[in-house]
Amino acid sequence: MTTTLLIIKAIWDFLCKVFLWVLSNKRWSIIIVLLIYSLFQTWQSNSLANDLNKAGAVCTEKVNQVKADFDKYKADQTEANTKAKIDAITREKTWAEQLLKVEQNASKKIQDAAAAARSVDVANRGLSEQISRANQRLSTTSSEAIADYAKTCNLVLEDLAVQGGRIAQAADGHEIDAERLEESWDVVASEEKPSK
Repeated sequence: MTTTLLIIKAIWDFLCKVFLWVLSNKRWSIIIVLLIYSLFQTWQSNSLANDLNKAGAVCTEKVNQVKADFDKYKADQTEANTKAKIDAITREKTWAEQLLKVEQNASKKIQDAAAAARSVDVANRGLSEQISRANQRLSTTSSEAIADYAKTCNLVLEDLAVQGGRIAQAADGHEIDAERLEESWDVVASEEKPSK
């Protein structure tokens, strides 16, 4: 306890001597106070400048990170756009090829149908001529020849019925193919088409 009192007394004596010296030397006291103040301001300015430099470095680092992220984002977007364009071009090319095949097949079927129609027309004209000649001869022919003619007509009618059934079956197949094509087209048309 006495040591503490001795220390406090020593500090008090020192402060009293400093106070008395300041009162007796006012100019030097002001110079020393100003010097101490200027040293404190210099230290504080340097400390703040150091803090500002650290904050600037952190800010620059963050800005560089954001720039790097943005550049990566732009590169990813460019790559995605390029891929999307290539996919769209590929899809459009595939559709164009499929449509060209459909058009070629349709054109061939139209040509085949026209040829079949021409041959049917030729056959009908020949049959019409034969029927006309047969009608002219019916009045002068014997009953036996008429019976043979009736049998032949029945055979022709039977053949026509068979051929008509085949035509009906082919028409049904064509109708099924047309429905399948229409349903397929609806599926393709329902997909979102790429924009140019």
